[in-house]
Amino acid sequence: MYDLVCDVRSPSEYKDDHVPFAISTPVLSDQQREEIGTMYIQVDPFEAKKLGAKLTSENLSKILEEHFLHLPKTTKVCVYCFRGGERSLSLAHVLSRIGFDVSYVPGGYKKYRETTLKYLKEEAAKFRYHVVAGKTGCAKGKLLDALEKRGAQVIDLERFAEHRGSVLGEDPENGFVGQPSQKMFDSRLAHKMRKFDEKRVIFVEGESSMIGKVQIPTMTWKRMGEGKATILSIPMEHRVKWIRQNYEHFETTEVPRLLEKLQVLEKRVGNERVNQWRSLVAEKKWDQFVEEILVHHYDRAYDQASKRSRPNDFDEESGERKGADQGGADELFLENLEEQTYDKAAEDLMEKYDKVL
Repeated sequence: MYDLVCDVRSPSEYKDDHVPFAISTPVLSDQQREEIGTMYIQVDPFEAKKLGAKLTSENLSKILEEHFLHLPKTTKVCVYCFRGGERSLSLAHVLSRIGFDVSYVPGGYKKYRETTLKYLKEEAAKFRYHVVAGKTGCAKGKLLDALEKRGAQVIDLERFAEHRGSVLGEDPENGFVGQPSQKMFDSRLAHKMRKFDEKRVIFVEGESSMIGKVQIPTMTWKRMGEGKATILSIPMEHRVKWIRQNYEHFETTEVPRLLEKLQVLEKRVGNERVNQWRSLVAEKKWDQFVEEILVHHYDRAYDQASKRSRPNDFDEESGERKGADQGGADELFLENLEEQTYDKAAEDLMEKYDKVL
């Protein structure tokens, strides 16, 4: 609908969350906004408005030079700020006087956030989910990628959260700068879901309700727990291989970070075992280290989390996992990590579960 969506809020507001595909065109920087706000309260509103007008005019000139001088008159532009007030109107007015086709968002980002939360609460309930579960290192994300390549509806929650859902789960691809805000996570999720067909299933990886510091929205989490699941498993040697491929940084540049993370696990597995792991790291016995931490930490944590997140998959009396014929999860064993193996598994899953209702 629009060729360009401009978020005129400050850089920090934009970083916290923004409309998908919007570009940052701040009419006031964070420092300028703080300065004007202080002046408005402590000195005089009129003087603050004058300074605001001066700084906004200077910044509008930079915005025009950077983003609009090369654009044709037919460009359709949407502008928004926090509430749809002075900041968005300042840029919208200048662009409309030039001759661009300009719209601004009444209610601004605040209205967009309300709409996003409402969508995740109400519309998410209309979708069916199929959970791809399995212990750490089974390459569940690889299976999701294979499903998406085949045209399935897929949500990669860990990618949106920029976290791999564990103590060692910080994403090295973002430079360990931390996760997106809860608001940004919600925006990414809602934006993806709006593209989906309610009559088809959504494939999603089994997660705890918290992925690092962000939380899966309540209704999405509830519907995931109600959906069918397939438990993926692969041989231990391939789990070790997959972990080492995807956490290679812990064997090279981030060994100190790894040792720091292991210290957190002392309360869960005991000091003696963590010291054994430290020795394996020091001796660079990576295969043995990975298998040890999988067996003695991640696999146990997975078993406990499964009973919390999907209690209906377990027998109430024995606590044992139900078979698929008893209403429990299906099981999928793959012999290796080859592309064709996962592609075939994706094909089979879609054939069985991706049926239009």
